[in-house]
Amino acid sequence: MKVLQVSKFYPPHHGGIEAVARDLSAGLVARGVAVEVLCANKRLRHADDVDASGVRITRAASAGLLLSTSMAPGLLPQLRARRQQADIVHVHMPDPLAALAVWYARPAGRVVLHWHSDVVRQRLARHVYQPLERWLLQRADAIIATSAPYAQSSPTLQPWLHKVRVVPLGAPPPQPAQPRLVEEARRRYGGRRIVFSLGRLTYYKGFDVLVQAARLLPDDVVVVVGGGGPELARFRALAQQHGVAERVRFIGPMSAARVEAHFAAAELFCLASTVRAEAYGVVVLEAMARGLPVVASRIPGSGLNWLHQDGVTGLAVPPGDAPALAAAINRLLADAALRRQFGHAGQARWAAGLTAQTMSDLILDLYRDLLALPPAGTDHESPP
Repeated sequence: MKVLQVSKFYPPHHGGIEAVARDLSAGLVARGVAVEVLCANKRLRHADDVDASGVRITRAASAGLLLSTSMAPGLLPQLRARRQQADIVHVHMPDPLAALAVWYARPAGRVVLHWHSDVVRQRLARHVYQPLERWLLQRADAIIATSAPYAQSSPTLQPWLHKVRVVPLGAPPPQPAQPRLVEEARRRYGGRRIVFSLGRLTYYKGFDVLVQAARLLPDDVVVVVGGGGPELARFRALAQQHGVAERVRFIGPMSAARVEAHFAAAELFCLASTVRAEAYGVVVLEAMARGLPVVASRIPGSGLNWLHQDGVTGLAVPPGDAPALAAAINRLLADAALRRQFGHAGQARWAAGLTAQTMSDLILDLYRDLLALPPAGTDHESPP
């Protein structure tokens, strides 16, 4: 079996979808599947390489982002050149460029859409993109939803629920934290108790809410936010404006080793996202896998509510409510036994069915089911 994954980006570039593409690729290769990844580069040059799992990666030159879409036109001929080669073309969505590439290339294999999120914010672009998206959903042989609640709440997926198979995202086993880096992290913040958060610094992650909540936390607590993104400077300025620049540290992009060290040094993990663009919360699952209790937003229609269970793996609060967020953080900081209880429950939930291995097995089962079916007549005409 030959699988071609089409993703906006791929590690070492950081992001939830990128991590899923990497973990799925590694899991499939371990099961004897030939995997290639086609994605955009973050530079204006083409690159080919092979990762540690043996996955071949083709990165099309990109001139940057426009409306969150990579300007990498070389992706289209690259996919067309492979149109007869892959048994499965696995497309990570949302990604308008990938959708356009599938329409242009007309791959002969089965097309699987991995539906990480609807297009939520960009209404004008969404209106222009909708015919192409509709064509792609019609062309797809199967659609993977990351949780049943998200599939049921997605207006885009409603006409296509007969094609949907729910496969929760999984996380690989944690890598051991380096004691030297853990101790370094604790010293860096003066021995204060650490509340850790991690993610791309963009509008829906709620870091502005976390900045406001920090004013209500004890003086011996520091909120450490890892990750880069277009809003990094704004969030740093916001912390300065609210007088909490010493309490909220936006430390920028982090290496994998330093992420592990901060997970290990932290008392709890916090995700303050505000809208359904936070469709699942891979980073919350990573915290759970490490036995960390979680404080996160309760976002209507998001799979995050299914993944992170209020009163089981941690505490959930209304999105955008800084006082409620601070109260939940303070409650956990004040109760070590409750932190241990929630941490153990989260780790058990991860181990019971939310591992990267389970995700890879379920998706491989889907591939086999699709390849066992006779070819179906599919509309390959242009978008209406």
